[in-house]
Amino acid sequence: MEQQLHELKSLKTQKGIISGKFKHLQKNTPEHTQQLALMKEISQKIAQLEADIKKAAEIKNAAPEITLAKPKSTHAFSLIDKEHNWNNEIRITLVEFDLVSDWAEFIRNNKTTLPSHNPAWAQVVKKTFGHQSFILCARSITGDLLGGIPFTVFSSPLFGKFGVSMPYLNYGGVVSEYNDVCMSLMQSLDGVRAQLGLQHIEIRSIHEGLGDNPSTKKASMLLRLPTDDESLDKTLGSKIRAQYKKADEFSPQVKIGKQELLDDFYRVFSENMRDLGTPVYAKTWFANILNHDDLDANIIIVYINKKPVSCGFLVSYGTLMEIPWASTLKSANKYNTNMWMYRKILSFAIQKGCVYFDFGRSTLDAGTYKFKKQWGAEPCQHYWYCVLPPNTPRPEMNPDNPKLKIFVALWKWLPLWAANLLGPHIIKGIP
Repeated sequence: MEQQLHELKSLKTQKGIISGKFKHLQKNTPEHTQQLALMKEISQKIAQLEADIKKAAEIKNAAPEITLAKPKSTHAFSLIDKEHNWNNEIRITLVEFDLVSDWAEFIRNNKTTLPSHNPAWAQVVKKTFGHQSFILCARSITGDLLGGIPFTVFSSPLFGKFGVSMPYLNYGGVVSEYNDVCMSLMQSLDGVRAQLGLQHIEIRSIHEGLGDNPSTKKASMLLRLPTDDESLDKTLGSKIRAQYKKADEFSPQVKIGKQELLDDFYRVFSENMRDLGTPVYAKTWFANILNHDDLDANIIIVYINKKPVSCGFLVSYGTLMEIPWASTLKSANKYNTNMWMYRKILSFAIQKGCVYFDFGRSTLDAGTYKFKKQWGAEPCQHYWYCVLPPNTPRPEMNPDNPKLKIFVALWKWLPLWAANLLGPHIIKGIP
């Protein structure tokens, strides 16, 4: 493809030169006719090359979904045991999130629980954005909670009314140690969709085989941590060590804390989001996470000459630490502080006694996926199920959506103050 791109650039240059000649040529002369024919020939070649390049890109983008469709076991999370069933009567009901009093205890004691199932997240989502959450509960005839699917309802001018389990986060979906309970809950979702008048419900799961045609474009990248820094350096290898040590010549400084670092975090994060063409969360979203008693969150900031240039938002769940959000200023790429910051983060995770570090989700084989893989992280395959009415196309709530591509391109040109003012109102409706 690289050779094709080079040839395309050369042809477009030739076309530009010929186009300039027409200003000085008289129509219907032999030279005018000759240049016109040449222009037509080059235009046809350009069109064919652009079509070939587009086709090659589509094949390349589709390949990861084929080659990496099966999950790799990281042992950080437990998958549903397909052979373990309840084999008794269950009752399924839809309940507002706040009214399920035994949910917190249930997810604490269930091995299929994922980080985003923590009830604190639904509470923070409601406090920050006002979105209502529900739990589709499965209970025994004696009332014991056997499983559930938490999800949040959105009403968006861009995407309509829909549900997501769980929004703004990496995970969601069904929680139960019983396969037949999981399947019953998933099969009940279409009735819930109709009951609430939703256009669709998206289930962000890591469990295979819960429904038809799941999207497998995403994977979480997880690294099993050694018990000390010296062992980590040996595991990472000389190539990674050389990369993160490049920052040392600029004398970076690091701070890890909570609310006292929020302003510096948001300064870096909001500018980077604007540069990516992505609306930014309100600062209150991060403040509410930091202030919640049941969420163990920290901020890390890297400074060059006392100016914040890189940042990360870290959340710990027992022996797992996750980084849902991270940013580095474009102007600071020359300092290599992003690599340096991640090395400091891994040290912090080891100090806290974590066994796994979750680099977050990425599109398979994309740039961020490769960045995380170089640290030794392994993919944990995601299966995103979409519950829709019959013969309805799957919604694209991502930059591949043509509606959003133009928006992303325009957003990058906004002044930072305008992006920070408008972004929170827009991102509220994008999960």
